[in-house]
Amino acid sequence: MSGRESERRSGQDRREGSFQLTARERQVLELVLAGEPNKEIAIRLGLAEQSIKQYVSDLLRKFDVPNRAALAEAGARLTLVGDVSIDRSWFPQLFRGAGLVIAITRGPEHRYVTVNHAFAKAVHREVIGKTMREAFPELEGTGNFDIADRVYATGETFVAHEVAAMWDRGAGNELTYTDGILQALRGDDGEIEGLVFFGINVTDQVRARKVPV
Repeated sequence: MSGRESERRSGQDRREGSFQLTARERQVLELVLAGEPNKEIAIRLGLAEQSIKQYVSDLLRKFDVPNRAALAEAGARLTLVGDVSIDRSWFPQLFRGAGLVIAITRGPEHRYVTVNHAFAKAVHREVIGKTMREAFPELEGTGNFDIADRVYATGETFVAHEVAAMWDRGAGNELTYTDGILQALRGDDGEIEGLVFFGINVTDQVRARKVPV
């Protein structure tokens, strides 16, 4: 079999779900996505740090991603569909109709580097290249920026449930409610280098519950 045929077959194998994650790999992946460095993962799982490095390398290879930050995308896929075999080229299409907004920022100023289609459609503004404060000035004083600063500083994941906020989605300020997760992204050296946000707008559900029957 030629090298090109082998590479094509490898891609087909991934799409057909021929590779599986072991129970240990799933544990390591969960802790990587929670922002834990290799040393802390090793302590929590009772393994050598070198073993964790090997597990992370294996995960990067299996998901065909270049670094730990890219595992956030793979982890989101796995969480939502319960299957790692989905072809990466389907990822944008998968989230177009899912209603799940995803955004990734870099640096302590939280500068947006990528967002999915649902996020771009929901915010009705250009955010790539802007900091969080530049992109959403109407959120000043709401505590949202403080939360992002805290997650970046501590690495502790923040989980929000039906958080109320006034913001402009294109038709003036309106009250919205969001369920979301904000977590740190670490580089290969274990240092925090960005944030990833997964959120779902639950405004309609909250309003429906509040309407008197």
